[in-house]
Amino acid sequence: MPQVRVYVSIPLPVEEVFGRLADGCGLAAWHSGVVSVRRVGSREEEYRYRFPGRRRECVLRRVVCEPPSRVSFEGQRMWTPLGWQMPRYDFRLWPWEGGGCRVEVGVRCVLGGAMVLLWPVVACGWRRDLPADAQALYERLTGAGEREAEAAVAGVGPVAGGGPAGGPSGAGPAGTARGQEAGPLPPASPRPSRSARRFRFPAPNG
Repeated sequence: MPQVRVYVSIPLPVEEVFGRLADGCGLAAWHSGVVSVRRVGSREEEYRYRFPGRRRECVLRRVVCEPPSRVSFEGQRMWTPLGWQMPRYDFRLWPWEGGGCRVEVGVRCVLGGAMVLLWPVVACGWRRDLPADAQALYERLTGAGEREAEAAVAGVGPVAGGGPAGGPSGAGPAGTARGQEAGPLPPASPRPSRSARRFRFPAPNG
């Protein structure tokens, strides 16, 4: 199944960044997988959101919350004539140099039916968009410009470097994954507006 990760260094305390990421209502401001989001009643772990290309709202749940190191959101299964897709947005955090923090921004998609045959297309879309998402997160939290945000993002791929030493990603002290190459980031390009986000499966049937 498609799984893509990028890493961004943010010059803010890890607890502060975690608090912002744990609130799912903030995802729509910077994440390309969330067009709009709202909390359902007073429940902090359940939201309604719109996935790109869909007219109807879907359920988004916060399925992992481990302050201040990990938080994950999972969307409901979305059906199309080709099958179904269920996205998951994962964030891992750990202290970084100078009192800042390092954030792993990850996306994992579970596909079913004929959508399984389209996994290279889905993965390509996330590889294109996730670095821009990480830049948008940096800009949103720090108020910095696009050039500074671009310099803070590193590693894009199924298993990219940048994790804590000895962590699940197999990263060493230098922040590069052993036996893996993250590859160069794609050239920076202006991010599309929220109303003009690129199409990403699934779109038909709401």
